[in-house]
Amino acid sequence: MGQEWDFIAMGGGAAGNGGGRHAAELGFKVAVIEQDRLGGACQWTACVPSKALLQAAKSCWRYNTGPRSGSSGYGEQSDPANALDYVRDLTNRLGSRTTPESMAEKGVEVIRGTAGFEDENTLRVGGRLLRARRILIATGSRPRVPDIPGIDEVDYLTNLNLFDLPGPPKSMIIMGAGPAGIEMCQAFNRLDTEVTVLEQTDRILPRTDAELAEKLRNQLTDEGVNFILGADVRKVEQTNDSCCAVTLATGDGERVLEAEKLLIAVGREVAVEELGLDRAGVRGDTGGISVNDRLQTDNPNVYAAGDALGCWQFTHMATIESKHATRNALLDADEPMSYDAAGGCMFTDPELASIGLSEAEANERGLDFEVYRIDPAMPDRAQIEGRPDGGAKIIAEPRGGRIFGAQILAARAGEIIQEFSAAIRHGIPFRGLAEDVHPYPTLSIAHYVSGQVEWMQGD
Repeated sequence: MGQEWDFIAMGGGAAGNGGGRHAAELGFKVAVIEQDRLGGACQWTACVPSKALLQAAKSCWRYNTGPRSGSSGYGEQSDPANALDYVRDLTNRLGSRTTPESMAEKGVEVIRGTAGFEDENTLRVGGRLLRARRILIATGSRPRVPDIPGIDEVDYLTNLNLFDLPGPPKSMIIMGAGPAGIEMCQAFNRLDTEVTVLEQTDRILPRTDAELAEKLRNQLTDEGVNFILGADVRKVEQTNDSCCAVTLATGDGERVLEAEKLLIAVGREVAVEELGLDRAGVRGDTGGISVNDRLQTDNPNVYAAGDALGCWQFTHMATIESKHATRNALLDADEPMSYDAAGGCMFTDPELASIGLSEAEANERGLDFEVYRIDPAMPDRAQIEGRPDGGAKIIAEPRGGRIFGAQILAARAGEIIQEFSAAIRHGIPFRGLAEDVHPYPTLSIAHYVSGQVEWMQGD
């Protein structure tokens, strides 16, 4: 019959570890199955190393550009060649905190191997059969590689091997202008790499607010990044000098670009081939595992969370999804997963953060709303730090009512956006935020609205 468990999480990333620890805290017998390093992609090949690289690049750039970047350069790293060594050191130091031993101390057994369903309640890991009352699919995602002629013959990069580079290359072509492509284009450009970004659509960051995305593109262009929008890549090939040549069609005709490295950043997909979903009665494909609002699959004993869902592929979302899924699975709770206050942050400089609905999404839903625009240059703190560029848009009911969403392009936007996340979740109207006291001088911008906005002026 195999070993018996109350709860098994398939995957040792944010969702699997989070769900496993929560289940153990609730007093259940728990196992987490992981084929690679605990921590998942976020820890080793995505969130942590990419943000470390952005920080190293910012330090180099501010040191070398001086006052115009809001930095005197004192005490900052100035050599781009050391940036990736710093990234690897930091990633390894942070990753070493989560081990099978530390998980065992929390009541979670870590089982090494690749798990696949044997039947509705049983998993096979190598020669072992593990049976569980409830199972959480938290197997994450992988970089999607487009089907382009020549791609299999090219030594391309993805997030899986990008941070293994010995140092910044002289030139790089980045295919894809989503969050990963945009973060890495700024990081490598600031490390003295000549960067060209290719995007098939007519704008960068297609899933973000178009107005703020264009502001960010203009800033990146000013810094030296080259963008080619509407780029239809026809083929790629390795050249004799070990560079990569990309042939693309644009509105101006066909052209060939060459660079030392090619980074593929066109999105992610769910790895489902080895899961044996059909044997468990679970629907899913590379687009994601199918679940209801309780994160339960068609098999009532199997739940899913994190990147495996194929939608909000962020660590913070994986963590909260795993908590809801675990409680629903083990406590027969009825905790539907709400995405009303879902969002994320892109850690460029300035950061671009969003919560809830964008202006376009509010229009699609036919909501009665106003767009409240806030100039981030208004807070004196932005002027003090030399970071006055950006913008913010608050989507809310007329006269400062219920907030539907917020988008902020500003220094530390990822911190500022939390005020709006809490407001959406707890029903605090926009006028309530605007009337709060904010310490001076800070970058909190909820109350920095010209004329204190109409609803505070009276009729």
